[in-house]
Amino acid sequence: MAKKSIRTMVKLISSAKTGYEKWFNIKRSSPDLNLILYDPRAQRHCLFTEAKKRKIAHVTPKDFTRSHRV
Repeated sequence: MAKKSIRTMVKLISSAKTGYEKWFNIKRSSPDLNLILYDPRAQRHCLFTEAKKRKIAHVTPKDFTRSHRV
């Protein structure tokens, strides 16, 4: 059985609805990718979001309130 890769390819689609897309090679455990990049079809910078949902391990936020110390 083949070993699963640590990295994966993710397609980002422009939110300007021009159909322009970019591909990125990222770690599987990384959070959702949202970037502001240049879209040559719209001729401006716009938000790029992931095309498909991925399974991402839920990361619990750290508690810095020191509530355990009384």
